[in-house]
Amino acid sequence: MRTATVLSAVLAVTVLGGAPGVQATEPASNKPAPTFTETIKQGRKAVRAQLKETKATSASVALVSDGEVVWSQTFGRGKTAGKRPSPTTLYGTGSVGKTVTAIAVMQLVDAGKVSLDAPVVRYIPDFRMASPQYRQVTVRMLLNHSAGLPGTDYADGITYRPLSTYVDRMLEGLRRSRLKTTPGAMNVYCNDCFTLAGLVVERVSGIPFPDYVAKKILDPLGMKHSVYLTSMPLPSNVAPVIQKGKADRLQVPNILAAGGMLSTSDDMARLAMIFTGDGVVGGKRILSSSAVQQMGTDQTTTALQAAPPSSFRYGMGWDSVEDPALKSAGVRGWTKGGDLVQYHAAFMVAPDQGLAVVVEGAGLTFGSGSAETIGGIVLLNALVETGAVRKMPKQISTDKPAKDKPTKKQIRRMTGIYLAQGVTIKVTEGKDRSLRFAQLSDGKWVRQPGRYVHRAGGAFWATKNPGQSIRTVKAWGRTYLVSRAIGGTGTYRAQTTIGQRVRPGGTLSPAWRGRIGSRWLLANEVPTSVLWDIGDPPAVEIAAIPGLSGYLLAQGALVASVPFDATISDTFGSMFVQVPLLTGRDLYDFEFSQRDGQDYLTFSSSVVTSAATVRSLPVGSSPVAIGAEGLVEWRRVPTASNVSISGQGDWKLYDEKLKLIDAGAGSTATTQAPEGAYLAVFGTVGTTATVTVG
Repeated sequence: MRTATVLSAVLAVTVLGGAPGVQATEPASNKPAPTFTETIKQGRKAVRAQLKETKATSASVALVSDGEVVWSQTFGRGKTAGKRPSPTTLYGTGSVGKTVTAIAVMQLVDAGKVSLDAPVVRYIPDFRMASPQYRQVTVRMLLNHSAGLPGTDYADGITYRPLSTYVDRMLEGLRRSRLKTTPGAMNVYCNDCFTLAGLVVERVSGIPFPDYVAKKILDPLGMKHSVYLTSMPLPSNVAPVIQKGKADRLQVPNILAAGGMLSTSDDMARLAMIFTGDGVVGGKRILSSSAVQQMGTDQTTTALQAAPPSSFRYGMGWDSVEDPALKSAGVRGWTKGGDLVQYHAAFMVAPDQGLAVVVEGAGLTFGSGSAETIGGIVLLNALVETGAVRKMPKQISTDKPAKDKPTKKQIRRMTGIYLAQGVTIKVTEGKDRSLRFAQLSDGKWVRQPGRYVHRAGGAFWATKNPGQSIRTVKAWGRTYLVSRAIGGTGTYRAQTTIGQRVRPGGTLSPAWRGRIGSRWLLANEVPTSVLWDIGDPPAVEIAAIPGLSGYLLAQGALVASVPFDATISDTFGSMFVQVPLLTGRDLYDFEFSQRDGQDYLTFSSSVVTSAATVRSLPVGSSPVAIGAEGLVEWRRVPTASNVSISGQGDWKLYDEKLKLIDAGAGSTATTQAPEGAYLAVFGTVGTTATVTVG
């Protein structure tokens, strides 16, 4: 749910010992039907290596060839006792579900009920934004991430109980949000685009999105173990995430069309057959051939790019329609990755060869990158065994070009501060005209290991990460930091635009200087939101960027690390960086206000309240009333005391550092609160709780 902020997450080299070498094969016409013996062997090896490296709980894999599942296997633990998951164990597919949403939209296109280039407001009249250009957003732009929306409305996006109001809340957030780019100008990953696409399906078909998917996609394909979690009780056959011998509580994604489906690898293999069968599965046409090919067409070719993308070439519903691992073997490949907090997946297709692989995993650090590395190794081996390619593509050499002393001008081109979502990096000159990286942490620049040395060809090469180099690129009057590194299977180089260089700006006003270091508490999340438990803390903090005047960061729950321009006015912070593809996602405008003596900060549909203006509870009994907006009421406990809460449904108690220490719902409860504790009281508009201290 939150994007990693560590530099290594952006620059890491993910090579799983390299893809195993395979000898050249005979021409396909002289070969018997493949047994996939080597593919399965290397696939098992890859899964076990990733499970060990990431400490994931379990994984599931399925391989498709010519319309059949030729290998399906589960790994790891399906229960705390150590039992392996079964073929019907469910995993969250995360953003792989965007492919399902795209299929649903394209079915309506096939039926003549939706036009890809029609404005979204034709189908969703209540879709509005603060920028008048929102009327230019088309259905196609939703499916290829080029609509220009801020990114993701995370508020109540993942909870412990299904929440039916998420889409309405997202629409509310969009109504007060600006576009961050001109519609169609730049492809930037966007979950809200697909939530809107799901709403297009719902409004045009006249039935709820999950019901449409079940009727038109899941049932015809025989995907009996695929579901959106829209009601209680929750399924019992979901793969657990096990930590320290205990299974974590199941998290429910309410971002249904953007990534809320749970499924098995065997079921997802049935979905993949749509693309290996040109729209036909088991004699049933699910999608037209034209729709399949349109989904697999590169949608980034006419948009602004800082540098030619490698891992991300968006189709409609696909992360890449030019998968770099398969491209290294001369094969066209379509790939979609998906990540939730607990679950991760990869969905990879070689459509011309009739091959596909699905990888699902349960674990906090497994990641879609891990799944795609496994999937790439499986497909490359399968391509060799089927005779589609003669031999495995070569491993990329980690040899570096000869050293080349840079000029002062070349150094100046590289140094500076680079920003994006989740990225705050400072590049400085090191000894012998090398470059050093530092990352902002707790208000200080922390130097990262290793250096970058200039070499022939113009790039600076890493001393710590073999095969990785960096350079800058100028585009649209901006300078971007670009990384090239050896990608997952070790057979290609992945190029990533890391961030945009930002020069010092204007002077902060006294109002903004006073907010630096401030903490803002969640105020309109439902009590079952996972952010109350994993927000760590459940707050947003405003931070300065040393050496970069005029700009600040919002970081914490709901935002990974979002830069904004704080020179517009005393009450408004503006999103401003323009980074294509992935790291430019999830940016927001921030607006401050005051009501009844309490300070508030709003962005997207989220409201957070200033910890500095939270009122203290008096000794004895006092009422805590839920106001007209239904916001969470926060109070401080001045001294270590027994605290009793009655008269409402939910409450949560945090220590002075905002670590959760107790929570309750329903009946009257008494708990021990340390000095300086924070009490969050929930309820419906007009209800009143009674809190007794002492």
